Amino acid sequence: MIADSAARLVRTAQALTDDDLHEASALPGWTRAHVLTHVAQGADSRTRLLRAAQAGRIGQQYPSEQARAEAIDAGARRPAGVIRADLERAIQECLTAIREHPSQLWDAPAIWLGGGSRPVRGVLPGLRRELEYHHVDLAAGYQPADWPDDFVATELSGVTALMDRRDDAPPMTLAGHGMLHIGTSPPVDVTGPPAAMLAWLSGRGDGSGLNPASPGLPTIPPLG
Repeated sequence: MIADSAARLVRTAQALTDDDLHEASALPGWTRAHVLTHVAQGADSRTRLLRAAQAGRIGQQYPSEQARAEAIDAGARRPAGVIRADLERAIQECLTAIREHPSQLWDAPAIWLGGGSRPVRGVLPGLRRELEYHHVDLAAGYQPADWPDDFVATELSGVTALMDRRDDAPPMTLAGHGMLHIGTSPPVDVTGPPAAMLAWLSGRGDGSGLNPASPGLPTIPPLG
């Protein structure tokens, strides 16, 4: 599954022209070059965590938020061909590190940016989220409707659980992939395709295809 997500993103990246790569993405202030550089550096950061655990050390994903942001900005200024090649290299190296990781070391600790000490097993879902969400963020033809069903189901459950812990999230019941609840009564009932729900909740959709239609949908806080 994760290898398929990676292959799809790499194919999209390789199909972009040099001019395409330096045009705006769907993320404010970022070009497509920024998005692909971020994905590559995110894959490298996860490879470092796994390799550190394999060596008996506790790895650190990034030195700081500022260091990560500066590295992305610098990397996005590289030639388009270098960015595409680096993306493919970084993803393949991370997939190799995942395949080679000893089963008894998946609970080894690592220092995650913004998350503190958590097991390295977070590499797997984290990398897939990067590949699928940022593929849409490229604004290069890949849409939330293209997300695999298993990814949508897993993410919907996780995103709603996250929203449920936030005081600024409105009470909702989401129907369309089972019943997912956020907050307490009286909830707003939101129905529609699961991928459209996830796109809306993750800030990658305006709620098109959902009922009630916008502007009747509740206002949700940013995920990040």
